[in-house]
Amino acid sequence: MSQGPLLFPNLKTTNDIAGSYRPLKPWLLSHLVKGRETYPAHPQTDQLESSILAWATDLGMSEDHIKVMIQATPGHLVGLFAPQAPWNVLLPLTKLQVILFWLNTFDLGSDQPVSDLVQPVREALERGHAPADGPDILKPMASLRSDIVAAGGAGLIPGFTDLMLGFLREYKARQAWENGEPLPSLDRYLRHRTLTAGIVMGMWIQRLQPGLIGPDEKLPEPLLQLMKQGSLLVGIDNDLHSCHVAAEEGERLSLIGVICQEYGIPVDMAFSCALTLNASLRYENANTAAAICADTSLTDTARKHAQTIFYWVDSVYTWSLETPRYGLQSADSQGIATRAHLNEEERI
Repeated sequence: MSQGPLLFPNLKTTNDIAGSYRPLKPWLLSHLVKGRETYPAHPQTDQLESSILAWATDLGMSEDHIKVMIQATPGHLVGLFAPQAPWNVLLPLTKLQVILFWLNTFDLGSDQPVSDLVQPVREALERGHAPADGPDILKPMASLRSDIVAAGGAGLIPGFTDLMLGFLREYKARQAWENGEPLPSLDRYLRHRTLTAGIVMGMWIQRLQPGLIGPDEKLPEPLLQLMKQGSLLVGIDNDLHSCHVAAEEGERLSLIGVICQEYGIPVDMAFSCALTLNASLRYENANTAAAICADTSLTDTARKHAQTIFYWVDSVYTWSLETPRYGLQSADSQGIATRAHLNEEERI
């Protein structure tokens, strides 16, 4: 007689991602936290949040944009993943996170053709100019570019522009999937998620930070591979934290839905598969970082840079647990294991 997975003794076949997520939430988060480190807030978090709010207000962004930004706590996020960065690096990194939140929430919605954004964004990043009658996102893009150049990062602009345009082009595919085209294969979705998580763009700007491979130096290929792995991991973490929110808002595309389609399994089981995928990707990422740090053909700076890149995944994870954007600190999450608690259990 067939038997469902022991983790799901009351397994039911359902297409309801949001409904399946809620009873599984404590279980999911308790497994996601295993082997993680969590980090304290940066001492300049409040200053970053205040500065970025003033920046957005001065740009004339809408109340809806401001609301999304405040809820996402971008200053807290940047302080976690770039704790050693000076202020002139922290601020453009925070601006980038705000831009990505806005793109995901407003400008890349189903009513905004991505093709309308690609060329104007290219011009804003290449020339540093935002026309008054252009899309709202161009003014913060031009401001970000100015900050990068002022910090000595002119050499980063061509690569950053390519990354941003790749991000926008992937959202063209996302809009097609959301508007009724068949969902992608799992392999295609993972390539999509690597680009749309946006993490490589932040890691690219972080090269402004002293002690890393700088803006005018060639980035070793192993570091770029590590960046892409980290970006995918952050994207998968994000999917496991926010798929229920996306589903409630009517979005079709998610890791859970793609796994269901790929393997013909119910939603309940897809969460278990997604956790297994997450664990295997984390193992691969840790091995890549360790190999770079052990590679004596690379410079000390490159090995330090690898450690800085590797630090991102758990830092973003720490933020995702705490930001109001995902609501993971709600009442039904009480009792979720923390890393410290797990350490105590492991000592018994």
